[in-house]
Amino acid sequence: MISFSLKKAIAALVIGLAAGTAAQAQDVVQEARDALPEAVRDSGVLSIATSLQWAPFGYVDEDGNPEGIDLRLMKVLAAKLGLEAEFDNIKFPSIVPGVQTGRYAAGVNQMGITAERAEVVAFVPYFNSKYGLLVPTGKTDIDINDLCGIKLALTQGSSQIAVAEQLSAKCEADGKEPIGMDFYPNSADTYLAVANGRGDGFLTARAVGVYTAQMNDKLEMTDGILDGRSSISGIVVSKEDPAMQEALTLALVSAVEDGSYAEILEHFGVPEGMLSIEQIQNPPSF
Repeated sequence: MISFSLKKAIAALVIGLAAGTAAQAQDVVQEARDALPEAVRDSGVLSIATSLQWAPFGYVDEDGNPEGIDLRLMKVLAAKLGLEAEFDNIKFPSIVPGVQTGRYAAGVNQMGITAERAEVVAFVPYFNSKYGLLVPTGKTDIDINDLCGIKLALTQGSSQIAVAEQLSAKCEADGKEPIGMDFYPNSADTYLAVANGRGDGFLTARAVGVYTAQMNDKLEMTDGILDGRSSISGIVVSKEDPAMQEALTLALVSAVEDGSYAEILEHFGVPEGMLSIEQIQNPPSF
């Protein structure tokens, strides 16, 4: 394991880490390894773009070490492919372009699979998330299913923007006030805006919101879940690299079958986020 300070963790650098017992116990899945692009297989490394500002999927723990669902899962998949996972901590909006250009073999940061993203990259689905509302402490009376006239704080490039826009359009169609939206460059700035009252709420994956509220006494989650909305998140791969998509899919199916996938999600308290093998093998189409 490579240890490093919090300052280094926040910077953009390559991270090599061992992430949990599930990752350490993996046998190579030969079918998945054989499916890898030859150059990646020969390199011995799975290069992964992520952003350590999105707990519990990717973050820096109290000891200054990288942690999270995404990191543990990718470590498991890399081991099944006979590779060493190397993570580059970059800004969220740079993940997709980094994979597109071939700088990284994969990207992961609870990236929602959207029509816009599916035009430029491919995905391996791995998590099903429902939306909750993170609000300033003491303001939990906001109904997540009635956000008309509410001002949301949103992270630039996030899938929540499209959801908020659709909800706002419905408000206007119903003759109500649209949803206000302020945009921030990263998750940390978005949390800070809500905590300081610069937004009424942050529409977010419920798992993320619950974790964040536990870590910040200025934030709280409302009880409600957004009706009829869920977001399938995927590991990002290049459209020009179907072999990588196939290899990661086979490795993830193996993780479902041997229980290591469920172990990771249960550890972080989000077993409801598990996908079936059929869902993993069939990314959403648009």
